[in-house]
Amino acid sequence: MYFMHFPPSRLHLVIGEVDLANACPADAVPTVAGSHMTLFRPTPPRIPGEHRSSAPGEKCENCGKNDDRGNILICESCDLGYHMYCLDPQVTHKPDYDWHCPRCLVGDGQFGFEEGGIYSLKQFQEKAADFKEGYFQNKMPFDPVLNCPRPVTEDDIEREFWRLVASLEETVEVEYGADIHSTTHGSGFPTIEKNPRDPYSTDPWNLNITPLHAESLFRHIKSDISGMTVPWLYIGMIFSTFCWHNEDHYAYSANYQHFGSTKTWYGIPGEDAEKFENAMREAIPELFETQPDLLFQLVTLLTPEQLKKAGVRVYALDQRAGQFVVTFPQAYHAGFNHGFNFNEAVNFAPNDWEPFGDAGVERLQQFRRQPCFSHDELLWTAAEGASANGVITIQTAKWLAPALERLRDRETAQRQGFIDKHKEHEGPCVITDVIEGAGPRCHIGFVIDEEDVPEEEYQCTHCKAYAYLSRFKCTTSGKVMCLLHAGNFECCQMPQEQRYAGNNHTLHYRRTEDAIEAIYEKVAEKARLPEQWEEKVEAILEEQATPPLKALKSLLNEGERIPYDLKSLPSLKAFVDRCVEWVDEATNYIVRKQQNRRKNERAWRKGSKAAELEERDRELRKVENIKKLLKEADKIGFDCPEITQLRERAEAIDSFRHDAKIAMQNITIRQTKELEEILERGQSFNVDMPEIEKLDLIVKQMKWNDRCRENRGRFLSLKETIDLIDEGLKLDIPEYNDHLCHYMEQRNSGIAWETKAKELVNAEVIHYPQLESLSAQAQAAALPVSAETLAQVDQILNKQREAHRQILSLYDRSRKEDITKRPTYAEVRETMEHLAELNSKPQGTIDLEKEQKRHEDWMRKGKKLFGKANAPLHILKSHMEYVLERNLDCFDINSDKPRLPAEPASREPSPSEQKLHSWEDPRFREVFCICRRIEAGMMIECELCHEWYHGKCLKIARGKVKDDEKYTCPVCDWRVRIPRDAARPKLEDLQSWQDEIPNLPFQPDEEEILSKIVDNAQEFRSHVAPFCNPVMATADESETQRFYLRKIEGAEILLAYETNFFRQELHKWSPVAPEPPPVLDSSKSTRKPRPTKLQKLMAQHG
Repeated sequence: MYFMHFPPSRLHLVIGEVDLANACPADAVPTVAGSHMTLFRPTPPRIPGEHRSSAPGEKCENCGKNDDRGNILICESCDLGYHMYCLDPQVTHKPDYDWHCPRCLVGDGQFGFEEGGIYSLKQFQEKAADFKEGYFQNKMPFDPVLNCPRPVTEDDIEREFWRLVASLEETVEVEYGADIHSTTHGSGFPTIEKNPRDPYSTDPWNLNITPLHAESLFRHIKSDISGMTVPWLYIGMIFSTFCWHNEDHYAYSANYQHFGSTKTWYGIPGEDAEKFENAMREAIPELFETQPDLLFQLVTLLTPEQLKKAGVRVYALDQRAGQFVVTFPQAYHAGFNHGFNFNEAVNFAPNDWEPFGDAGVERLQQFRRQPCFSHDELLWTAAEGASANGVITIQTAKWLAPALERLRDRETAQRQGFIDKHKEHEGPCVITDVIEGAGPRCHIGFVIDEEDVPEEEYQCTHCKAYAYLSRFKCTTSGKVMCLLHAGNFECCQMPQEQRYAGNNHTLHYRRTEDAIEAIYEKVAEKARLPEQWEEKVEAILEEQATPPLKALKSLLNEGERIPYDLKSLPSLKAFVDRCVEWVDEATNYIVRKQQNRRKNERAWRKGSKAAELEERDRELRKVENIKKLLKEADKIGFDCPEITQLRERAEAIDSFRHDAKIAMQNITIRQTKELEEILERGQSFNVDMPEIEKLDLIVKQMKWNDRCRENRGRFLSLKETIDLIDEGLKLDIPEYNDHLCHYMEQRNSGIAWETKAKELVNAEVIHYPQLESLSAQAQAAALPVSAETLAQVDQILNKQREAHRQILSLYDRSRKEDITKRPTYAEVRETMEHLAELNSKPQGTIDLEKEQKRHEDWMRKGKKLFGKANAPLHILKSHMEYVLERNLDCFDINSDKPRLPAEPASREPSPSEQKLHSWEDPRFREVFCICRRIEAGMMIECELCHEWYHGKCLKIARGKVKDDEKYTCPVCDWRVRIPRDAARPKLEDLQSWQDEIPNLPFQPDEEEILSKIVDNAQEFRSHVAPFCNPVMATADESETQRFYLRKIEGAEILLAYETNFFRQELHKWSPVAPEPPPVLDSSKSTRKPRPTKLQKLMAQHG
């Protein structure tokens, strides 16, 4: 709820009835109840008596003139006079009863409406509450139960209200905040501008949305109209009243109470509007005589009892917070508030409002009242908008076409009436007549102006009606008249004859009559679509006793495309649906579906609800249904090609049944194909007949015999044979049948073969000769055996044969003179692993195993050379790869040459650019230690030769090395032991081991690696041979000898001679140990030997 300020109107609620038979004295003011915010016609100010220059009644109180005293009426209450033509509306003759002036009847401002103060909502609520409490403080009886005055009820307030209305003495003043603009002070409903995410912002019951809803005709109004298309707010207090009235333009209205006390409504049906107006005129005729538009002023209130006595139906309801009240067109309503409340109201106009709106405009014109909008403009805007977009709906056309027809007829009649009067006072008319030559012509101006103009430029000066399509304008005074008052209204000083003649006047048409007719025809054509369709339906039903289904379908499709509630559409649809249902059912017997159904019958029977579907299908296949359908078609009464086809199908069925009986009487002389063709004829009818069942069985039996005859020379599986026998038994083939007896014998033989085959296959040791015999027996005798069992037998035999073939091939290749053509050891090992999977070893396996053992003995000899006797065989090759890699570094004679001891790069203050580069290029990199590799990890320097050694190579832990401790390397001091993980074979032993390869049955995997190891070592031995000459050796070569000894010690094979020579020479030139080194003949591993499997088992068992 929005906080707002509003100026409530002050209202003096005094009476609700005026008794003209007993007029009030001059000093008494007639009382009229009222509460609506729309003020009645203002009255001229009254001149106080002491300032009057003439006696009362001598002159007109409106114009101030004292002439034409014969037309002055004297008020019986105040003795003041008025010209009959100065009154608004004018009085045409003097009344024959006591006449009272408007000031005395309605009031001069002392009673009625006054402007109130400015309140906030809270302030007005407090004032309303205080007033209500104070008013009833002393009026309610004491309640002994509550020990206080009884609370005020709604019935109490209603009785008090009507008591005040009927009272002639009591006066009560209340205030009412009415007709407050929601655009200024805000709406009680959420709005799209302020609450875009609130779903109620766009709800049709939101009164900001209702007037411009898609089905409301007010959406065709081009401007907002406060109170009609924009809601008004009403802040009420107790006794604040809205008098009898109906809505402007007879529109619908919706009133919603946001919160507060009850609002009581009294309503009169629109059908009783005329009775109500007559009752009002009978009750206060003098007011209607002087003010025929009294009901427009919303200041008159009669009690419901008086109206009901006059035959007017009056209904009452109480509106409370959260409730809507909707008033219908032309329905008079009145009411009052029980206390402080807040309501919001707006008008809206559904399609059915338009005739009421048209009548409301005529009524406003009759009483010369200001309309809120142009009804003709609304209609024309709706018609033009629909025509321009091309999307006019039938619903729109239905209400718009009659409205445009009335508009066309009225506009044509008014134009023609004005032209006729114009021609009476003038010669040929430039508007309607064709004028040739320079003859006389009328002087009227004529303009066709299709552009929009402000409303004040086409509003009739006299009757206030909007002359939207035709207007008559005086160029002298600028006044505009509608065609009803064109010419006869004194718009200027010109005589009426000249005004009709058109001098200084212009006739404006917004649209020509042809344009009006064109747009009416377009809308009317759309509106006539339902009736035209209904006429087509009626015509086709009347013209033919059995209308064609195709035509009915066409009409149905046409009707379904018409977006309108067609009266005959449901019945036509039901009739067509029944016909289509008949056609669908008949199609089952006309179209050949039986063959496809039989193909899928097994899958169909496995589906859900198979029993129900089977029963339903059986019912549909009854041959009696065809005759039943034909009778039903005659009963329904329609025509379609399926009826003729079904009759032909019935005749064809009778013919089939006759031919089938004849064919089954002489089966022996009939061919299968001939009977099958007759059967297909019967099945194509898609109905069940005894002849079809019998003939179907005979054909199946004949086909079974034919198939058995054909299969006598073919191989059948055991399952196929059993299925064939079962099929014959199901077809009632006699047991003595030759084919049945033959296949039963075959079945028994097949079962016996299966039993024996499975027994052999599942044995622990397969007897391959018996298996070969079984396989040959099945093929030779064409026994019906299981394809799976036969395949299993063949698979076992094929594996055995393939294994034997591989063994023979490997054994034969192992005898080749050229070792490169012998099989590799890896190939033999893989084959032997596969043979291990077989239950029985093929012939030749033992010989191959012997050769494999001889090859593996050679491998074990190699393992022993490297000190890996207890390691698996596959370790040999991986260890030899390691040996080759190590020897390639140690026996390097190209990059690693004798040099002075070098410092590791990490220990130099600032390594040079060349040094940095040497880490990347093997030709320049610095290598150390016996391994002849680059710096890595913790390194230690020999105090004698100043060579750096890896701690990892010498098995020296970082924690055991002290900063001040001196270290002597194994090269300088032969007593220092070099840690070795494996034995180092002598080069001569490796060469001897290599020489055994040509005698091996298979190509060893280690051959290539062994060759590289031997060649690399031999190349190094040849390189150092000049340095191993005891005759040529001198002390100057000691560093070179130390360099080569370091490389030999790091290698993984032993060069015994070179090692002993360099050790003896170095001891001779630089003795460190007191005694010379012993002669080395072998190089064993320094690691603790790994236990064998037997040793492990013995250790486990103690």
